[in-house]
Amino acid sequence: MAKKHYYYLEALCSLFVTGLGQVVKGEGEKGLSLMIIFYLVLPATVYLTLLLTGLVFPYLFGFIVIFAIILWGYSVFDALMDR
Repeated sequence: MAKKHYYYLEALCSLFVTGLGQVVKGEGEKGLSLMIIFYLVLPATVYLTLLLTGLVFPYLFGFIVIFAIILWGYSVFDALMDR
């Protein structure tokens, strides 16, 4: 018997918590790695960029924000895709 997937529920979970849709979908390792990157690595990187002085901080901070938005969008999109 085929496993029934609720793609929109999974995408909704990823919309609110990055990586949760992958966990609900059964791809726990991928979901956990997305959560770690989004909720631990990116804030730590922002904190480290606060220690930088000069013109480097705005560019690096902008890059991190853009990367976070792309990662969040990937999480939602991946939760919608059938595997």
